[in-house]
Amino acid sequence: MTVFNQENVEDYYEIGGELGSGQFAVVKKCRHKSTGVEYAAKFIKKRRSKSSRRGVSKDDIEREVSILKEIQHPNVITLHDVFENKHEVILILELVAGGELFDFLAEKESLSEEEATEFLKQILDGVSYLHSKRISHFDLKPENIMLLNRNVPHPRIKLIDFGLAHKIDFGNDFKNIFGTPEFVAPEVVNYEPLGLEADMWSIGVITYILLSGASPFLGENKQETLANVSAVDYEFDEDYFSHTSALAKDFIARLLIKDPKKRMTILDSLQHPWIKPKDTQQALSRKESAVNMEKFKKFAARRKWKQSVRLISLCNRLSRSFLSRSNMSVARSDDTLDEEDSFVMKAIIHAINDDNVPGLKHLLGSLTSYDINQPNKHGTPPLLIAAGCGNVQIIDVLMKKGAEIQAFDKTGASAIYYAARHGHVGTLRFLHEKKCPLDIQDKSGETALHVAARYGNVDVVQYLCSIHANPDLLDREQETPLHCAAWHGYSAVARALCEAGCDVNARNREGESPLLTASARGFKDIVECLLEHGADMDSADKDGHIALHLAVRRCQVEVVKCLLSHHCYVDHQDRHGNTPLHIACKDANMPVVTQLCAAKANLDIPNKFGRTPLHLAASNGGLEVVRHLCLSGANTEAITNDGKTAEDLATAEQQEHVAVLLAKLKKDNHKSIYIQQLRPTQTLQHRLKLKLFGHSGAGKSTLVESLKCGILRSFFRRRRTRLTNPVRHPASPVTSKPAVSVSISNLYPGCENVSVRSRSMMFEPSLTKGVLEVFSPVHNALSTADDTATKAIDIQNANVNGVGDFSIWEFSGNPVYYCSYDYFAANDATAIHLVLFSLEEPYETQLNQVTFWLNCLKALTLPEDNIAFGGKIRNPLRVVLVATHADIVNLPRSFGGEFSYDKERSLLKEVRNRFGNDLLITEKLFVMDAGASNSKDIKLLRNLLFELRSTIISTCRPMTQLAEKLLSTLPSWRKLNGPNQLISWQQFVVDVQEQINPLASEEDLRGLASQLHSMGEINIMQSETVQDVVLLDPRWLCSNVLGKLLSIETPKAIHHYRGRYRVEELQHLVSEGDIDELLQVLDAMDVCARDLANPGMVDIPALIRTGGLQHTWTDEEDVEGEDALLYGGVRMVPVEHLAPFPCGLFHKLQVNLCRWSRQQKPEVEADDVRLWSGGARIGLGGVEALVLLVNHGQGMEVQLRGPDTDPGRCYALLDTLCGMAEGLLAATLPGLLTARHYLSPQQLREHHGPVMLYQPRDFFRAQARGENALSNTMGGYRESFVSIVALGCIHVYKQGNLGGEVAVAEVSLLARRKLCRLLDPPDALGKDWCLLAMNLGLSELAAKYSSGINGTPPADPLSLPSPTATLLQEWSQRPDSTIGVLVAKLRELGRRDAADFLLRAAPVFRVNLEILGTPSEPYSPVCNGGGTSYNSISSVISR
Repeated sequence: MTVFNQENVEDYYEIGGELGSGQFAVVKKCRHKSTGVEYAAKFIKKRRSKSSRRGVSKDDIEREVSILKEIQHPNVITLHDVFENKHEVILILELVAGGELFDFLAEKESLSEEEATEFLKQILDGVSYLHSKRISHFDLKPENIMLLNRNVPHPRIKLIDFGLAHKIDFGNDFKNIFGTPEFVAPEVVNYEPLGLEADMWSIGVITYILLSGASPFLGENKQETLANVSAVDYEFDEDYFSHTSALAKDFIARLLIKDPKKRMTILDSLQHPWIKPKDTQQALSRKESAVNMEKFKKFAARRKWKQSVRLISLCNRLSRSFLSRSNMSVARSDDTLDEEDSFVMKAIIHAINDDNVPGLKHLLGSLTSYDINQPNKHGTPPLLIAAGCGNVQIIDVLMKKGAEIQAFDKTGASAIYYAARHGHVGTLRFLHEKKCPLDIQDKSGETALHVAARYGNVDVVQYLCSIHANPDLLDREQETPLHCAAWHGYSAVARALCEAGCDVNARNREGESPLLTASARGFKDIVECLLEHGADMDSADKDGHIALHLAVRRCQVEVVKCLLSHHCYVDHQDRHGNTPLHIACKDANMPVVTQLCAAKANLDIPNKFGRTPLHLAASNGGLEVVRHLCLSGANTEAITNDGKTAEDLATAEQQEHVAVLLAKLKKDNHKSIYIQQLRPTQTLQHRLKLKLFGHSGAGKSTLVESLKCGILRSFFRRRRTRLTNPVRHPASPVTSKPAVSVSISNLYPGCENVSVRSRSMMFEPSLTKGVLEVFSPVHNALSTADDTATKAIDIQNANVNGVGDFSIWEFSGNPVYYCSYDYFAANDATAIHLVLFSLEEPYETQLNQVTFWLNCLKALTLPEDNIAFGGKIRNPLRVVLVATHADIVNLPRSFGGEFSYDKERSLLKEVRNRFGNDLLITEKLFVMDAGASNSKDIKLLRNLLFELRSTIISTCRPMTQLAEKLLSTLPSWRKLNGPNQLISWQQFVVDVQEQINPLASEEDLRGLASQLHSMGEINIMQSETVQDVVLLDPRWLCSNVLGKLLSIETPKAIHHYRGRYRVEELQHLVSEGDIDELLQVLDAMDVCARDLANPGMVDIPALIRTGGLQHTWTDEEDVEGEDALLYGGVRMVPVEHLAPFPCGLFHKLQVNLCRWSRQQKPEVEADDVRLWSGGARIGLGGVEALVLLVNHGQGMEVQLRGPDTDPGRCYALLDTLCGMAEGLLAATLPGLLTARHYLSPQQLREHHGPVMLYQPRDFFRAQARGENALSNTMGGYRESFVSIVALGCIHVYKQGNLGGEVAVAEVSLLARRKLCRLLDPPDALGKDWCLLAMNLGLSELAAKYSSGINGTPPADPLSLPSPTATLLQEWSQRPDSTIGVLVAKLRELGRRDAADFLLRAAPVFRVNLEILGTPSEPYSPVCNGGGTSYNSISSVISR
């Protein structure tokens, strides 16, 4: 049973006047004392007992509260808080002060159907939301349809009163008879299964009344009304429906259908032409038809009069004397007298239930010969009913009239029992003072203490114990009150009984003590309490089970841990000889087996059949349990009474896997070897990863060679000849002659741009040789790197002189390889990351290059859901910055001999300011000549690497013999796997268990694989599907496959320039192995896309050589119907650091676009996607889109144009493409925060550049000024919000939220983490999260979390959750929690920095396409928008 807030509601709210009342509830206005916000407080009277008819049962109240907590919709009332006291539950609800909808409409002189449907549409929207959550209201009627505020132009409707609402379980029939007769559905009347359809019937009735002023089924009385409903007896009387449209009647007729399955659903009703006209004629029909206002006004007046009559009648009934016939004749027959007595009894009971003391006195005073001790038909005297209700005054009145204090009901229960059951301590005190016996037992042997314990009334238990009620009396089942508390889980009651000195070891008829009961039921708190008070852990029931047996049998893991921590005897045998370990093994309960083995349970005790735990685990197929028992030292040769070993039993039960495992362990030396292999040794992990990043020419390879070089070898090492290759060392822009296509790899990977102006000739297969010569410079610029340049990711195991062993991963600076880096660059927190840059570059270029690589590492780091204090990262990557070519730029040396760089401090400061919170960047910049292996600078770098390596290795798990064995086995596995070195995680586990160590569990192998991953021996590739994938030989994929595939130097055909290759051409490059299987792996990595329509072709966007031919609409000739096209666009940009998107993100997006366009259905009329370097063009159903990489790789742009007759379809495609890009960002670069900027539709239409960009803050500022348009300073005109964000689609715009109206819940996790960094640290002026919490009305959070901080930052930020994150999460549950409100509160607080950041990172426009009613097929992203293709890596391997 839920316990609501027990505090006094008046401590928090000022209670005002009454707003309304119902049968058992009163609604009053209230005001929150700290915020001043007004609410409505609904006081619901609780039912005092199950037999009482007065009040609402706690179950019903809990159901209403549960439903209200779940719902959050503009057209549904909102629950704010819940309080509870002895007599009532108080719901603090949204104040709906506009009155009833029907009253509001009745005041109008006229009302068209169009106006009526605007209100009805709101009702439908609210019901649609409820039905989407499987909630049925079951009491929709005019009284429950209210207006939030009637004094606004467009009042908002609110559905209220969820007292009858239920959550529908479609798997179980739900039947009930409730509701208002006029509005209930036939299935309610006929007691048939109920569902969401019942609400649709009620909507039909409401619509009928709204249009006509008549009620369709109303009869002379309730029975006639219900009969009319059941018969669906209604008609459209011409007197009432003369001005009603045919569409409106059709709408009603489709709802008032007896068969619920044939009735319109809520979605059907929202699409009905009366609600959503399909053409102009239907819209005009609705506008010209009118509501019958004369009849409607009369209906509203008649309803008000009926309510008044009911109220007066109720008052009359309550005040009417029941004793008008008190001078009855004694000569009446017995039957008549019984009837009269029954009538008087009902009157007495009603007075008791209503706490009507004066009425009861008046009633009893008029009775001269009535026996007040006479029981009702259930055998309960009035005194006992009064004791259950808890009103001492009524008990006193009854006793003065002669009620016996020692009266019993038919079960033998006394007044003390009734008061105890219902928790009335004051009543118990009164009865005790009147000498009512305490320890009376009813016919089942229960006392007041028993019943109080069973119902969890701890106050009653404490009082009864304080007045010396006997806590050890046994009921008919020989159970004490403590047994009752243990069974039902009332830990506070159990503690009160224990502290009162009860017998904690009493046994019931089954021999169970309270400890056994609590253990079996899983109540850990009670078990702890009983053990504290001396409960016997070895006490056994009649079957010989102790508490541990029962906890194990019921899988109560926490209780098992508790008993073991108190040193419970683990080897106790029940009457069958089974120990707790036997039971756990039979059930294959691995967590419990692990706990028992850790507690040193005897593994080889036989039961009375001679079976050990291993026998039971083997015969029941518990493979992991068998493995754990064997590892723990169980005897595998033990035999049962009939001479069977565990292996024999497994074979007999056809448990083949278990039998094979046990067969391998037959020899003792094998088993001991396997066990020893899993024990940690003294050997430390001997290798870590060292990853090097940097642009081409930064000196990565040279530095690796220098680090490997010993002192002696360094004297004989020749300095490499300086390369003058144009790719590694581009010529100066002043002197270089621009080629047809120039690589801008120093700015962004793969952002080549071709200045050829001809249009589609590049895509024609019949080009002449002369045309091909045009592309020669392109090829040379891209591919004339020297043979020694690193290709893809070069991996080598090497010893860094004076430091130790490393697995060195050198990531090429050639942009063509970047699209594969997301799987390898930042997937190991134990690695050391070196970022190199050349001092030959200008300072700005140095900073840009360092920013690019650090942003790459940061972006690849998956953010944690639970934000720590200050937004701190738990395991940041370790980064070392290295500046090379110090000798070439002639840097001066300091006195100590190392190079001195004057920009070192400013560069480090800038970099640490940007990335210091996300990466662990060393405080020193290492400036060096990378080729001088014996220089002071390289020695300092070696010293740092030694310190980092020692620190990291000290935190790594020590090596095991199994790890060493697997290291020696991996070469043979790699050879065996041949051309494909990828295997599924499950296959890896099976291989280790079958070939190396059968006792290694999956948990053991998780740790082992993580260690090998850290050493660079294997690579674990995370998958979004069921399992991860293990790359047995990283060199095979990173150096060999990717190195060959992505470094094709000489395009031989025109399709090569477009990045398209034949499968046989790729087979020739990767000669060994199955190219199809390999392509599936690369497809899963989003490196390439298979062409499903042409299986012999593969698209590899990273290899595209062509620039954009006819890739902008500016270049085109006049398009037919240009004036009838609408335009729009979005640019996605990084929020924090203006750096190019890392990891070849745009290449991956091109892969996804290819895959997506080819999977569209034929009827969608999708055009082939056309790709070029930095762009793509897509056509779909008459709508055309350009997807472009812009601003030197720092933005991705989606431009769209389509027919202005279908803006909804245009918007849906734009949203789909943007969603695809953002999904790819979230999966590939989860640590990169981006925002949408909107392009000027007018400039796109006019083909004028540069195009104006509207940023989030522009929308917020315009909204703050009350404007709905933005100024285009480049074009000199204004553009409306709807044209910018919704392509002019009014329907989409109205269904969305813009700018400040967007909910705070829509703010991304990364943006929240940044806000936590700004607001968590205590501010000297108090301008931090704490004051923000108070301003947002969450002062209780401020009190809760500020006490742990005390005005100073915590010593260990990772140990505390972020209070700002908690605040935003809590506040986002409120209906008014919008970004606009938060920005305003931050500015009020004086935190403009946080407000400005939020304006940069906040989403501008949010709309749910599902509620628009548009078809989803043409633009639903069936490709992988999340970065992993439909050919996920693990699914490829599993095939």
